[in-house]
Amino acid sequence: MKKKKTVILLISLCMSMMVLSGCGNTETTEANQGTDSSTVEASDENMEAGNESNTEEKLSDETTTDDTQEAQNSEMTAGTYPDGTSPEFSDSRVKLTIDGEEVIIRLYDNTAVDAFMQRLPLENLNFSDLSGIEKPIDRPEEAFSLGEETPGYDPVTGDMVIYRPWGNFTIFYGDFRYSDELVPLGQVESGLDIIEGHTEDFTGQMELLK
Repeated sequence: MKKKKTVILLISLCMSMMVLSGCGNTETTEANQGTDSSTVEASDENMEAGNESNTEEKLSDETTTDDTQEAQNSEMTAGTYPDGTSPEFSDSRVKLTIDGEEVIIRLYDNTAVDAFMQRLPLENLNFSDLSGIEKPIDRPEEAFSLGEETPGYDPVTGDMVIYRPWGNFTIFYGDFRYSDELVPLGQVESGLDIIEGHTEDFTGQMELLK
C-alpha cells in the first residue's frame, strides 16, 4: 500500500514538474516573440527614417540646382536697343557643338528668334574669326529672317546676333559697339571660352536644346 502511495506521489511530482517546465517555455517563447516584435518595429522605424533622409537630400539637391540656374540667369545682362530697352530672355536654348564640346546659348524672345528656330538643326556651320572680337558663320545661301524686328542693337559680350547685310549670324566674345545692322538672337550661357579658344576656322552644329 505504501509502495502504491509512493508511486502516486512520484507521478504527481513528475506531472507538476512538467507543468512548471511548460509554463517556463511559454514565458520564454512569449518573451522571444516580444523581442522579435520590437526588433521588427525598430527596423521599420529605421527604414522610414532612411527614406525620409533620402527624400530630403533629393529635394535639397533639386533646390540647389534650381537656385544655381536662377543665379546664372539673373547674372545675364542683355544688350540694348536705340531706345535704351533690352530684349527679354525666353526659356528656349540651343546647343552649339564644336569638336565634341558644347556651347549653350539662351535665346531671346522676339520674332527673329521664332524664325531662326524653324531652321534648326543647323549642320556644318563654318565659323571664322573677325577683328578678334567675334565669330561669324559663312554667308548662307538663304539669309536668316529678321522676322518683324527692326535692326539696331548694341550687343554685349556673349551675344549672338544676325548681321543684316550678309544674312548670317555671329557670336561676340569681345565687346562691340552699337550697329544699325544687328538683330539680337540670344546670349551664350556657358562655353564662351570654347568659342574664344578657337583661333583658327572651325565647324559646328547647332540644335534646339530639349
